[in-house]
Amino acid sequence: DESSQEDPLDGAAMYIKNLEERIKMLMEIRDIEKSIQEKTAEIKTDTGDGIPREVPTVALCCKEKELEIIMVSSVQRRLRFCEVIDLLEREGICITKGTQSFVGDRVHHAIYAETSSEIEIDYHSLLMDKLKALAQ
Repeated sequence: DESSQEDPLDGAAMYIKNLEERIKMLMEIRDIEKSIQEKTAEIKTDTGDGIPREVPTVALCCKEKELEIIMVSSVQRRLRFCEVIDLLEREGICITKGTQSFVGDRVHHAIYAETSSEIEIDYHSLLMDKLKALAQ
């Protein structure tokens, strides 16, 4: 009788554990989406003279060996996400996560990646130029 009570308890414990993992994953996705919206707001704001930037837009943030790439394009002329991934992999960059979301008539891509060494300023600008060329 005692073992029959343990089975439902084990099942309930497993169910709760799965729910906790799912909640954690959904919270991470929410945080990523929030980050995309914040970065997009920065991108869409102004260039210092009060004039809004147009799409396509590329933002590249580097912190030590970690990269965050935000790309915004229009729905009519979407970026080819696979080309961006291909370019980064050719550069020796390891993609850890990528997301895509639609906000109005814009498509927001966020790519999170790692490099084998810290990114130097010259390489940062070269990579930025390559990403901008893809976006055009």
